[in-house]
Amino acid sequence: MDKNTKILIPEISGEWTHRLRSGKTNIWNEARHGKPHTNGLPEVRLDPPEVGLYAERIDGAWYWVSGCAKCNGSGEKYSYSVCDKHNVCRLCSTHRSKLTEAPWGHPEGFTCKPCQDSVDAIAKAEALAKFAENEYDEHDFCGLDECKCPHCATVIHIETEDYRDQNMECDTCGGLFELKIEFEPSFTTTVIGERVTA
Repeated sequence: MDKNTKILIPEISGEWTHRLRSGKTNIWNEARHGKPHTNGLPEVRLDPPEVGLYAERIDGAWYWVSGCAKCNGSGEKYSYSVCDKHNVCRLCSTHRSKLTEAPWGHPEGFTCKPCQDSVDAIAKAEALAKFAENEYDEHDFCGLDECKCPHCATVIHIETEDYRDQNMECDTCGGLFELKIEFEPSFTTTVIGERVTA
């Protein structure tokens, strides 16, 4: 796809400014809950003539333009509109249409399941080898400032809303472990009745 692609969209008036994207579909004057858009104009839904294009308003008119980060060289991560040519696994170049299992998202596109399995196997082997070299014991996993897998010592980020005792599985080595959240006591005091001054 040419990064300079610019195809006029004659169905859309240049004055129309309310447009959103839903997958590959571009929607102008979206009607919500059965009610027309607040500007009173009709809703129009159009798919681009080619995969990887999206609508953009340029100099008062609407055009289909390239949205593929690889075609246009924008360096955009998690590109929203990928052309057919670049819709391939970042590691083995298998086209998305040939996949039999859901791929893993990646800033540079996607990783197919077989490639992700290989990446994960390498990470697991490296983590377990490093663990063996360091000769950890159970005391190395007590009272820490961060959650570490007791099988491979991988640091596991836990969101604050997930702070609770729970059983977990390490994403790196697949090891099962029990997590106990330990809280340091803190103290708050407030005066009861009148403040003592003498």
